[in-house]
Amino acid sequence: MSPRGNARDFGRLLLGHFRRCRDGKLQDVVTEALRDDEGGRAWMIGALNSTIRFRRELAYALRLEPRRLRTKLAFPAAVPARPRPLSLLCPTRNRVDGLAEFLRSVQRTAAAPGRIEVLCYVDEDDPALPGYRELFGGVRQRRGPLGRCALRVGPPIGVAAAWNRLAAEATGEFLLMANDDQLYVDHGWDAALDRRAGELAALHEDSVLCLYFDAAQYPGDGRDFPIVSRAWYETLGYFVPTIFQQWEVEQWVFDLAERLGRLYPVSGIFVEHRHYQDYKAPFDETYQRHRMTREKSFADHALFLRTGRERAAEAAKLAARIARGRQSAPETGARVGEEAAVRGRRHYRALIDELHADGQREAAMECAELAVRQGLWSSPLHRPVEYRRDLPVRADHDAADFWFTAHLAGRHEAIAAEVRAAPVDPAGAPVLLYRDGAWTAAAAALPITTGVLDGIPEALVFPGATVELWQLRPPVRLPPSCGPSNAFLRVEFGIAVPAESGIRIGGKTGSWPEGGCLIFDDGLERERWHRGAEPAVVLSFRVPRPGQSASDSTSAGHAVEAGR
Repeated sequence: MSPRGNARDFGRLLLGHFRRCRDGKLQDVVTEALRDDEGGRAWMIGALNSTIRFRRELAYALRLEPRRLRTKLAFPAAVPARPRPLSLLCPTRNRVDGLAEFLRSVQRTAAAPGRIEVLCYVDEDDPALPGYRELFGGVRQRRGPLGRCALRVGPPIGVAAAWNRLAAEATGEFLLMANDDQLYVDHGWDAALDRRAGELAALHEDSVLCLYFDAAQYPGDGRDFPIVSRAWYETLGYFVPTIFQQWEVEQWVFDLAERLGRLYPVSGIFVEHRHYQDYKAPFDETYQRHRMTREKSFADHALFLRTGRERAAEAAKLAARIARGRQSAPETGARVGEEAAVRGRRHYRALIDELHADGQREAAMECAELAVRQGLWSSPLHRPVEYRRDLPVRADHDAADFWFTAHLAGRHEAIAAEVRAAPVDPAGAPVLLYRDGAWTAAAAALPITTGVLDGIPEALVFPGATVELWQLRPPVRLPPSCGPSNAFLRVEFGIAVPAESGIRIGGKTGSWPEGGCLIFDDGLERERWHRGAEPAVVLSFRVPRPGQSASDSTSAGHAVEAGR
């Protein structure tokens, strides 16, 4: 490249010190310069790194060290008598100085450093291996109060596999992802993790947890460096997946936690990530070896998007562990066992619904069958969250046994005419007419329909009662779903039922009788479709089972989910 081109690129690299000037193309300029052995551009990286080192030292002196001192002065002296052991897992390559700074930051900021073990993995072909051996040879003298510090040397297996190798040796109750470009800044971060873990243990006796330090340092919903409990690790059998080059391993962990509703921040704790993309660390050979190209990041992200089924399956393993709960806890007894089962069924239901929505029917069935093997349900096609095993399962109750079916049939023509004249949702979404004990704004356009339903107290008087109007606009096939409780029956009244519209209830396939009702166990899986010409319209609501009062059938959980 010409001298003018080199000068232009160097100017662009210097502008990277300003956040608004950093983009993917800037990363490409760095990559090309690092790989240009003969083009006379290597000087640019050396000069740029000098400016980055100066910036880093300035940030440490003016921002990080004052924060550390401030948090140390504010930290209360009391530390739990038996603090949880913690394991920091840190692969490293050709960064002896960076690892030394990391170890020093851990030792200086931990409230109880003796309970912390730091495990590091170094490739056997690392040119800095002698420096690492020297560092760990004197680590006890340099980092005295820390617990075990161990160096493991092995073949170059990649960062993710190295994390897993270290996790297999870890002894802590929590496993913390670490890196040689991290600095722990806030004093007492370990005590804050202790407190948060204690709070969550009171809520989740299964201890399946994923956390992260959060001091609002990441924009949006950003987060970094997952922390997982031993129960999480032992359930999956690995710390991070090894199918990625590196970019998406953390996102995998966080995604599983979000699917389970088990992702929690440790708020207010700041951990500095000296990432090259933020101009907080020099652009060195290690970054180029593991992370440097946008092509790698694009490939990893594309692979992540293709692994939805695999992530759902892994989340299902954790959901099964959650469902089992801590069955050995004598002080909680059957109440906690049932509470844990409800949580497990809720997690499984969310996972199965997500798989169905994604069109992954086989994976959804495998997930449901796994839940059956765990004892949460008796059938993969019958999945209510609130599940009573003593109640019979029927997909075809006789409509003549319910007085209100004749009441609906007698007003069918008037209801159908009113619905035809009412506004239609172009997206075909169900219209919610009744919820929280009152008719919705949408119901105002249907006074005849609401008047008829006002005459059916069984449909409206219990907590969590809902009424929905389904308008199936062809062609459509809705994902299978189940209702929230088998203590209720689902009633579906066929207002307009053209040819080629239908419903599967459990293993039984059929259609709605126009002007009549289908009545079935609300916990059964149902799947609706329509391949005809004109829209199909169905009115849907729940009633308690015969012989049960509304109060017998309801619980607090019904008020928050009506089911489909």
